[in-house]
Amino acid sequence: MISFMSSAKSLLISPMEHFIHPDFHQIFQTMTLVNKFLFLIIHSVDKSGIGWHRLPVFLGLFYLAIRRRLHEEYNLMNVGKTPVGSRFNPSDFAFRSANGKFNDPLKGRCRKSRLLKPDPMVVATKLLARRELKDTGKQFNMIAASWIQFMIHDWIDHLESTQQIELKAPVEVANECPLTSIKFYKTKEVDTGLPDIKKGHLYGSNSKKMRQVRTFKDGKLKIEKDGLLQHNTDGLPIAGDVRNSWIGVSTLQALFILEHNAVCDALKKEYHYLEDEDLYRHARLVTSAVIAKIHTIDWTIELLKTDTLVAGMRANWYGLLGKRFKDTFGHVGGAILGGLVGLKEPVNHGVPYSLTEEFTSVYRMHSLLPDQLFIRDVNSKPGPNKSPKLSKTIDMINLIGKSGEKELLDIGFTTQMVSMGHQACGALELWNYPVWLRNIVPQNVDGTDRPDHIDLASLDIYRDRERNVARYNDFRRSLLLIPISKWDDLTDDIEAIDTLHDVYGDDVEQLDLLVGMAAEKKIKGFAISETAFIIFLIMASRRLEADRFFTSDFNEDVYTKKGFEWVNTTESLKDVLDRHYLGMTDRWMNSTSAFSVWDAAPESHNPIPIYFRVPN
Repeated sequence: MISFMSSAKSLLISPMEHFIHPDFHQIFQTMTLVNKFLFLIIHSVDKSGIGWHRLPVFLGLFYLAIRRRLHEEYNLMNVGKTPVGSRFNPSDFAFRSANGKFNDPLKGRCRKSRLLKPDPMVVATKLLARRELKDTGKQFNMIAASWIQFMIHDWIDHLESTQQIELKAPVEVANECPLTSIKFYKTKEVDTGLPDIKKGHLYGSNSKKMRQVRTFKDGKLKIEKDGLLQHNTDGLPIAGDVRNSWIGVSTLQALFILEHNAVCDALKKEYHYLEDEDLYRHARLVTSAVIAKIHTIDWTIELLKTDTLVAGMRANWYGLLGKRFKDTFGHVGGAILGGLVGLKEPVNHGVPYSLTEEFTSVYRMHSLLPDQLFIRDVNSKPGPNKSPKLSKTIDMINLIGKSGEKELLDIGFTTQMVSMGHQACGALELWNYPVWLRNIVPQNVDGTDRPDHIDLASLDIYRDRERNVARYNDFRRSLLLIPISKWDDLTDDIEAIDTLHDVYGDDVEQLDLLVGMAAEKKIKGFAISETAFIIFLIMASRRLEADRFFTSDFNEDVYTKKGFEWVNTTESLKDVLDRHYLGMTDRWMNSTSAFSVWDAAPESHNPIPIYFRVPN
């Protein structure tokens, strides 16, 4: 009987293998029968050229759900020394620890590439360096660009060794490079899963750093009366993370310190018996959840501006049944109907939660930064679509580190936020990497400057190779995405094709991930490439479902009733701005989201239920 079933299965599946791209035959053989059929569904859509993003919303969501299932099954692997099994009692740690160690109660990788082929400085000069600014139109503003750095500095960091590396510009591009050589430290290799490489944008990543940002009164964090960060005697801002930052990020840090302190006030008023430490821990939980929620259902929706992703991201938080149902009846029906947030138990699919090197690579978004920041006059009368007059421009290089903090003291919070709101950020495309970032002073962990300037564009290329991140085609294969076989598969731009051939020859397998994602044809409404999005699809979900503070401990007992209500009634960055700067968005924001350009038209009402919409 077993032999008969095996033969029947082979007869059913074998003809399909002729349809499947040769690069996926091996992994297809390892799949269960159910997963083989699911793979055939998404592979058929990919090969058809129709594009999942052109499907009706409910079919697009079905496609993405299949992809997420397959990636959770075949892309997640425990490569560290951390065992899969409970190592602590969650009730002993009913708060977020300094280094995030106890967020997953069950608590990353690849091969060495040729580091200098082709030379990183050649790649940066010929394919990345900005010629003239290409922006994102009305879709994404400078607040959105600042937000992702605000997030990345919370999620990811790498340790460095004491070994110094030097890159020298080859003769063919030396005259075009701002620096003829750069020196930097090699990435330090550590055991996967160690908590000491994590940072925190507000709170710091260790007890010492946390003490520096706290007032130790009523659970609050340090902030100036004008709503900006406090500074130490060296002029450096007092915040959880100040390394390689600029005033767009420190403005957001200041805003969420205000948010944390407002939560403390609300909790103190409601629960008089809470002491400083309890107020601090509860406020940190609440503020962290607010930030995660904004990232999920506000920032990401503007990044991936399609009905399918609006529905998908809201389903991640609220489930397909939606906010109104969840607010009324609570979490019902598992992850699909009730959402990832509020699950009874964290889900890590048998792999301890971590952020991968691939995730780091797809979030290399330095091209979002413009060359100048346009400062607006908030004392002027609002113009068309609530736009303020232009006051002056400041070169971005002058808005970094201590010099930037001095500028911010003159600019002020409101002017900075309104200015960023009304300015589009750069597009993630070829020839749009800021040239000023190719001659920049890197900083130490404490925010002090290092002696050697670096070319960040070249360093980005080198770091991906050094950290064993796959080149573009292998990266796509690992994600079950069809690889390119010639440059025309990647882009229709003739100049781009010629330059890619000049740098990489005919060998598409050498194409660097960062370059490939910039050259890739974008899905309409997407500010990032589809390749980057697929990594995001995996990690955005895991970030919620593997964290007990968004699942089993996302409740009134852990957050307090008042804190839980605070999270559930905050839906957007606009809500946070309105809470602390009453009247700012009413006067200056015409758009629906604070992450789109503020003079954009607000979104019009669509009477068709979102799951039944068909993309244009």
